[in-house]
Parts: sequence; C-alpha cells; structure tokens
Amino acid sequence: MSRVLLIDPDRGALAALRAALGQAGFRDVSAVTSGSFALTMLERNRPDLIVSRVGVPDIDGYELCSIVRKDPAMTGVLLLLLVSPGDAAPKAMLEAKPDQTLAGDLPVTTIVSEVASLLGNRAPRREPTPSPAAPIEVTHGLHGSLEIMDLPDVTQAIALGNKTGQLLVTLPSGRGAIVFDRGRVVHAEFFGLIGETAFAALLVAAHGAARGEAHGNFVFKPLENGETNAAKTIHRDLKQLLLSAAAGIDEGRPDAAVAPLS
Repeated sequence: MSRVLLIDPDRGALAALRAALGQAGFRDVSAVTSGSFALTMLERNRPDLIVSRVGVPDIDGYELCSIVRKDPAMTGVLLLLLVSPGDAAPKAMLEAKPDQTLAGDLPVTTIVSEVASLLGNRAPRREPTPSPAAPIEVTHGLHGSLEIMDLPDVTQAIALGNKTGQLLVTLPSGRGAIVFDRGRVVHAEFFGLIGETAFAALLVAAHGAARGEAHGNFVFKPLENGETNAAKTIHRDLKQLLLSAAAGIDEGRPDAAVAPLS
C-alpha cells in the first residue's frame, strides 16, 4: 500500500484532501501543518509521495524539496508541490525539482487524480538500505493541531528525534507543558499539577478534547544549547507514561479528570 504525507498549514484544506484520498482508496495517509514536523515524521516513516503546499511558513515547499532530494534515505520519494496564487517564487533556480507541480486554486479531485497518476506510474516501493549518513536535523520549532496529530504521537515524535526543549499544549480546558531532555520526558505541568500526575492529566484532557469540536494545538520549542534546567519530576520512560495514561483513560478513573478553567 502506498504511503502519502500531506503538508498544508490550512487545517481545513488538509482534512478535505485527506478525506478525498481516503475515499479514493489511499488508506495510509499522514497529514501535518508544519514543514519542520514533517521532517520529524520522515525520520520515522518514509513515504512514497509527499504532497506539500509551497506556502508553508516554517519550511516552504521549495526548501522541503531540496532537503528531501539531498537525503540519501529519501531516494525514490515522489514530490508533488501545490502552488497557490500569491505564493512567492523560489529564491533561486531550483536544483532539486519536484516530480510534479500543480498551480492555481484547484479542486481536490484534481489533486487526488495527480496523486493516483504519480503513484500508478512508479515501481513498487523498496525500503532503502540503511545509510551511515546523519539523520535530518530539525532545528525549527514544531507546531500543529491535535486534530491532525494526537498528543501521544507528538510526544513520541519528539522522543524519537532525541530533542531537548519544551512542548506547550493549548486545550479548550487550559494550557500545559512537557519538558524533554534528549528525547526523555523529565517534567510536566498542568493545572497546578507537576510530574507524572500532570503528564497523565494532560493526556486525559487532550483525549477528551479530541472527542469534541475544539481539539487544541501544540508547539515544541527546542533549546538552542541542548540543555534544560527544568527540575526532573518524571523518572519513568515515555512508553510507561503513555501506557499508564492510556489505562487511566480506559478505566475512566475519576482522579484523572480535570475541571475546565473558570
């Protein structure tokens, strides 16, 4: 099955394209609103096709194309760039070119048709041979909507990237923070709680928000020096933390509930 990665800062357009691809039979479709978060996902799962808007604020489509084309691990990945009216032209002649470019306010059906054409004309995907080349280094802050990527997936992406910094989560019920030190969760705060209790409460609140209309947003702010001075209030690894939080959600424990701000 072909794997597709969508990148578009417009959450509505992203959801519409993802739904249309699903109806067309593409089941393995990931979607993000940030180019930098897309790079983090590429470290985990190599797609067959990347569909990116040019006008992505943090890493635009042209820059993303250049990064992917220079990475040996991404050899064979197809790129479809979507150019909207008003998008800036590339700063220089493109050395790394996409496989296809679509320009204008196009209907979703046209994009889906082009995706099908690109994937239909390629050979079956072969996983690349492990390369000694260094992984893509993400230096930009990650941000996006929890409607597109849920909080457990966000935390795992940061952990897999061995990042150090602070993940700020904004939910309808309030705001929380999770601190990472070289990929390990070391501290969390939410509604006056700290440590593992705060981490679990934040995941429970995010899970509850996902069942409503307002999902919330996140932003990860890496530390430039790669070191954090936050107090270490969490000692278990992320897998254990997520399993514990999931058990609390499944059991509906009353001590995991968090009241909204007044």
